Amino acid sequence: MSLRLPFALLAIMIGLVGLALDFYVIAGVMGPPQNRSLLSFLVYYWSFLTNLSNTVLLLVYIADLSGARWLGWFRDPVTKAGMAGIMMLVMFFYHFMLAPYLPELPQAIEISNILLHYVTPVLFLVWWAVWSSHGTLRYRDVPLMLVPGLAYVAYVELRGPLAGEYPYTILDPGYAPPGGTAAGPLTVAISVGVLVVLVAIFDLLLVFVDGLIARRQRRAA
Repeated sequence: MSLRLPFALLAIMIGLVGLALDFYVIAGVMGPPQNRSLLSFLVYYWSFLTNLSNTVLLLVYIADLSGARWLGWFRDPVTKAGMAGIMMLVMFFYHFMLAPYLPELPQAIEISNILLHYVTPVLFLVWWAVWSSHGTLRYRDVPLMLVPGLAYVAYVELRGPLAGEYPYTILDPGYAPPGGTAAGPLTVAISVGVLVVLVAIFDLLLVFVDGLIARRQRRAA
């Protein structure tokens, strides 16, 4: 029996649990009606790359399992490889840049962080390697793979001044650590540039691995 369906259902369940725990805790602090409207809260919740990217992963699984035509973009090999690269960034950034400096958090958030920053990225990478089609990716596709991440950064930087909030301090030109000065647009641009290069490296590795898997599959056929 193929493990494709059980694996996808497990990954979907884990993603939903992680997103639901995060939603529950954030809603208790920032949610409607005391703090903001429902629409404003939903926009705030999905302004975090972790929540947004993990939601996209759910759509990728559903698109692959259902074959629905309107979800075709989520089945595209470039989309799936690009999301694998973004999820590697989610895991890397959280582990090295966020986790060491987090204060004590509610247990629900601790569990959600583990699920959304470690478990779902690894599960998706396995899904991509084992059950996605291979052999169509080219190195020239890497700029396209970077588009969703760049679109996210553009959205955050455009929304930030209007909403007066940024999901991550690294993207906030006005953020100043205690006793320090504001980061400024140049610092944000440099930080984003470093992250883009990191994702590009991940994407290049994925294209290389995609070719290796495709050649192995052809030899085994």
